[in-house]
Amino acid sequence: MQKDIKAILDKMESGDYTPEEEAIAKYWLHQLHLNDEAGITEKELEEVSAQIWSSLPVNHPNKLKNSYLWQKLSAAAAILIVLGTVLYFYTDRFLKETHREAVYIHDIHAGGNKAYLTLSNGKKITLTDAMNGQLATESGVQITKAADGQLVYIIADQKYGTRPEYNLIETPKGGQYQIRLPDGTNVWLNAASSLKYPTSFQLLKERRVELMGEAYFEVSKDKKHPFTVTSPGQEIKVLGTHFSINAYTDEPVTRTTLLEGIVKVNNQVTLKPGEQAVYRAGNINVAQVNANDAIDWKNGEFIFTNESLANILRRVSRWYNVQIIYVKPQTDLPTFTGSVSRFENVSAVLKMLEETSNVRFAIEGKTIKVL
Repeated sequence: MQKDIKAILDKMESGDYTPEEEAIAKYWLHQLHLNDEAGITEKELEEVSAQIWSSLPVNHPNKLKNSYLWQKLSAAAAILIVLGTVLYFYTDRFLKETHREAVYIHDIHAGGNKAYLTLSNGKKITLTDAMNGQLATESGVQITKAADGQLVYIIADQKYGTRPEYNLIETPKGGQYQIRLPDGTNVWLNAASSLKYPTSFQLLKERRVELMGEAYFEVSKDKKHPFTVTSPGQEIKVLGTHFSINAYTDEPVTRTTLLEGIVKVNNQVTLKPGEQAVYRAGNINVAQVNANDAIDWKNGEFIFTNESLANILRRVSRWYNVQIIYVKPQTDLPTFTGSVSRFENVSAVLKMLEETSNVRFAIEGKTIKVL
């Protein structure tokens, strides 16, 4: 492009030029008062120059022979092409940003502390956000909110006969909850998850709970009573340790990640801290991972490490309680690495994904469309 400009100006100086070349020179001269410091790429320069060229008038017979005029044209030529390019791309990007703001005009708030507790007698208690301190005492159940903002459910250890009784705590989509079991074990439930557990561990040989969904466990140590977590396709046995299980039914695999201590998976594999067991169709593979990434949700973050778009959007769907619709077939979907707060509106997550790919989204009510 720079060579084309110089060639036209050389012709203007020699007096051997066409009416079209003269028109271009006059156009540049008309724009001499403009100035801009924005930078552009060579490709952008070529695209805009082509548009400017096609729009110029070409039927002016007069020739430019003034040497002063020639010098001004030479000095201004590149600047004026830059100006046209900046105007073109600024307008283009402005329109895109305006469209994006329109797409996200109906944003969706992040989830929060929400759960439902079903007692062994069938009574159901709705657990919602509340002020710090004790919230309720019903049927031996204490519901409190800790100083760190977590809601904690505590049940007094009660004796019972030969038949154990069970409670069930469930988090909906857009919900999370922390529970402290009768043995002192702390459990954090992610969205769309449930935990079934005995109302008392006192007379049981082992502490056994059932998980659907995702949870992080900090198990109270008790060598005489092993702690067992069952989930679809696997069984985790521990004495006292910290670990995470992702066992959603809509995920292709079940992941167990160890942060502290030792756990045994299906009596086949023993994990060490920083290891993750991936269960798929009866097979277990172990890999070294960043264990903290597996509990990003517990720490209030979304952390993606070379993670597929489909997997990310399943997480988004559960936390923001939205439906995901792919407008086109799910082929050649990109992967992403990055992080964003889990307490931002959903638009913050979508914009992060858009900025690093050609994927675009639209929010319509409680539905996110992948364009």
